[in-house]
Amino acid sequence: MKKYLLTIFGDFKTNLVCNEIALALTQLVDSPSLKFQYTKGVLIFHFGSEIDIKDLHEFLELTSYELYDSFILSEYTDKVSVFMSEENKKHLFNLENTEDNDGIEMVFVPKDQQDQEEEYDDDFVALLLNEVKKNLKTPTLDQLLDKIKSEGVESLTQYEMGLLESHSKN
Repeated sequence: MKKYLLTIFGDFKTNLVCNEIALALTQLVDSPSLKFQYTKGVLIFHFGSEIDIKDLHEFLELTSYELYDSFILSEYTDKVSVFMSEENKKHLFNLENTEDNDGIEMVFVPKDQQDQEEEYDDDFVALLLNEVKKNLKTPTLDQLLDKIKSEGVESLTQYEMGLLESHSKN
């Protein structure tokens, strides 16, 4: 699982918009929590995902729907330099801690434990994900094998691993 930093720029007049964006991201998150902070037209998200950065980027582009103006998505590594208070760093970058909910964090419950009230939101996100999947070019078996040869099997995304597995059954 890779960790990502997502910085979104826009005119966020209400917390509702921030929550809508966070909700859309939940389907992509594989870490125990999705952390975010916002101020003056900037949202910063930190999360872990098995999804490749190119696919995340495409999802974010397709789901912007005027919720935000622009975004910067990057992989979070030890080479990323951040200036902020230690309290904010501790909060934003500790994806394992789901206990400290102080208003600048949203912790999401896995889909199988959510109430039925949220089915509409899940359906909406599923619809968006299906749109992204339609536009994704499915790599061929040769392309997958070339990637394994050049970058190693651990470089495959979860999606690519699934494709490789389905090819092996045929």
